[in-house]
Amino acid sequence: MKKIIRKGAVLLVLFVVVVAGSALLMNSQSTDNRSDMNDATLPEVMVKIGSTQANKMYGYKQVMQTDFMRGSITPLDTTKKLTFEINPYSDSVTGLAYEVRTSDGSKVMENRKIKNLTKEENGYLSAEIEIGSDLRMNQEYSMQITLDTSEGEVYYYTRVVSRSQLNTESYLQFVKDFSTKCLDKEQADTLTGYLEAEDTSGGTNFNNITINSGLSNISWGSLSPKLYMEGVPLIDDINETTASITLEYQISAEDDEGKTEIYDVTEFYRMRYTETRILLLDFRRSASKVFNPSQTVVSDAGILLGVRDKNVTYSTNDDGTIVAFEQGGDLWSYAPAGGKITRIFSFRKEKNNDSRYVRKEHDIKIIRVSDNGDVDFVLYGYMNRGIHEGYSGVCVYHYNSDRNVVEEKVFIPSTESYEFLKEDLGTLTYVNKNNQLFLLFAQKLYQVNIEEGTADVLEEGIKQNCFVVSDTKAHAAWLITSGDDKGKIREIEFDSLKTRDIVPESGQILRALGFMNEDLIYGIISDGDILTDENGHETEGISTFRIENFKGKVKKEYHQDGLYITNVTVGTTMMEFELSVKSGNTYTVQKKDNIMNNRKASGSQVDVALITTNRAGTLIRLTMDQKPETDTPLLVYSKIESMKDASVTLDTTVPQGELYYVYAYGVLDRIYTDPAAAVKRADDQTGVVLNRAQQYVWERGNKKTKLQLNIEDVPEIIRTANWKKQEIQDGLGDAGTVIDLTGCSLDSVLYEVSAQRPVIAKTGDSSSVVIVGYDEYNTYLYDPSTGQTSPYGMNDSTALFESAGNVFLTYIENVTE
Repeated sequence: MKKIIRKGAVLLVLFVVVVAGSALLMNSQSTDNRSDMNDATLPEVMVKIGSTQANKMYGYKQVMQTDFMRGSITPLDTTKKLTFEINPYSDSVTGLAYEVRTSDGSKVMENRKIKNLTKEENGYLSAEIEIGSDLRMNQEYSMQITLDTSEGEVYYYTRVVSRSQLNTESYLQFVKDFSTKCLDKEQADTLTGYLEAEDTSGGTNFNNITINSGLSNISWGSLSPKLYMEGVPLIDDINETTASITLEYQISAEDDEGKTEIYDVTEFYRMRYTETRILLLDFRRSASKVFNPSQTVVSDAGILLGVRDKNVTYSTNDDGTIVAFEQGGDLWSYAPAGGKITRIFSFRKEKNNDSRYVRKEHDIKIIRVSDNGDVDFVLYGYMNRGIHEGYSGVCVYHYNSDRNVVEEKVFIPSTESYEFLKEDLGTLTYVNKNNQLFLLFAQKLYQVNIEEGTADVLEEGIKQNCFVVSDTKAHAAWLITSGDDKGKIREIEFDSLKTRDIVPESGQILRALGFMNEDLIYGIISDGDILTDENGHETEGISTFRIENFKGKVKKEYHQDGLYITNVTVGTTMMEFELSVKSGNTYTVQKKDNIMNNRKASGSQVDVALITTNRAGTLIRLTMDQKPETDTPLLVYSKIESMKDASVTLDTTVPQGELYYVYAYGVLDRIYTDPAAAVKRADDQTGVVLNRAQQYVWERGNKKTKLQLNIEDVPEIIRTANWKKQEIQDGLGDAGTVIDLTGCSLDSVLYEVSAQRPVIAKTGDSSSVVIVGYDEYNTYLYDPSTGQTSPYGMNDSTALFESAGNVFLTYIENVTE
């Protein structure tokens, strides 16, 4: 009887435990705030040029800084009419408004609202507008399109430019036709005449195909792909001579096991229109496999990422048993011993993707990987979907491996587009172990307290070219350029928040050069060693540089009697520089030297390896010492944890100043404060240079064959041929801005003459002329001493200007509309 009672008591206890446990489980499930990311909701807007769609635009839920939203160029013909097509998806669009501004956003040229949208058979909506404002030829203007949707107002951006004889639709059709024929071996044979084939014995790399790659590689070799998601051409640049267009799309192919692979493809075309045909001047294609662990990717050698670039963003835990890596805008982690691959973050859906989900206007920085599989990372750029859909900004996330959930810690919205955001955050993005985020934004060093949702400015007025960071981003240093501490170098250790100042001795000037490991490299310049020539150009000669740790211990000091260190470049493996002597008011290079990084190999258990296959060419693999538990790992997709609003607003407005943007191969390439350096870079990259007002400073390949200016139309101060920059600027006043192109080639500066800008050119120690014209054989030079304009042979002109140091000054009219 006692046994029966005891057994009944045990059963009763078990029953109570089960009921209580079930209640707790049900309660936890009902309050679980983990979910898949919200689907994309915003419509897309395109421009219809003839019968071809172009310039697909994605929606923003905030008004953006117009001078940081170049995106695409939409050309206007003489009718000034434009047709927009809207793909509403599941949203309802009830109206459209547009606004045309000067490219710096300072003045509205025109704004109108269109209420009646036409519904097309394919479900798209369309609207035709006619711009009534008198827009200048060859001047970019910003256009903001606003849709009234069920989500509220959504903003879209492009730039419009009036230029004659552009042949835009022919260029667009050429791009689509070329891309389509590449997918068909028989049709691809007709493309041979457009290519500049070279030796292809180096093998196939589908991530780096060029106009020189040969027909077989351009037509996808043995991959045999099919079009998976069609692309819409994006007009990067277009003028009377050339056009640059980017096309992004997806292809599918079958692997050796018959499984379907998906590839993201980006193609860049640079073309010239002739009466008989379109000439292909340049072609580049990159392809990146969408990582899919359901295919065979794991082996004893590591994890196979497939076709992609070799610069893999990855990070491991301390013992290399877990690796996190980014591919195609997605973040993954792999633990060989645990037999698990986790997709931590992606904007893509498993099925039914459209172009909104695969857009790659974002990037990921991995901060750290913990031994338990947790990952801290920063996502920045355009938010394709989710609670921040339609915003540009910076998100800090923590992936909790135990719960398989991504927790948003803080979101910082920005009014810059992704390409400008990337330029800023490429310098500094670091999260320390106290959950503090450090960013360099708009010349300010920010500390964001992630848990509290607050931000502090640690330093203002930091010039980008005076700011250096270590490879790990754990240390940074900058030259203080104003205030009581002007001239000092300040170094910060982000994990401890400690700082130290390096104070120059009397008669010394300091320069922050970079880091070697976590040790700061700085140079010492003595008074009198900054040389200034008669044109005001400065050259610095460093007498000594030091490498020292954060505690101030000098690891190395370098000095060569009678020689000066110039043109310093600090890389990850070595520091390279020139050794020069003083030669009048400049430095002459004698020899080159370098300092190797003496850091011992870290013994990393993860590395990047290249392998070659017959079908897909060069593939990328992450090799790992840790052997896999299984070659068919468990695939896990993380959830997103819904949280309260964690937004922190920073002042990301870039201060006014002379900036020159180089655009090449369809993207923002670099930003300069020196226009001559910008022109040289654009010439090398076959690109264009624009100023802060988005005026064309220089364009590759858009120079007229001949032109001669009327000397009476040249401003009086320019006719004096004065080569003192400040005096010319004073003479121009607010009418224009001087552009110093010293060091550029004559061929480059003749573009300025082609653009109706006379160029002052130095011819000797005390003589100069004004270049007012040119043709195939001559330049036409105005001599202020005689008041006469005379032809001068092109070769003789080149030699004359080179002997005087290629000193060129011109100006660009300020936008006054």
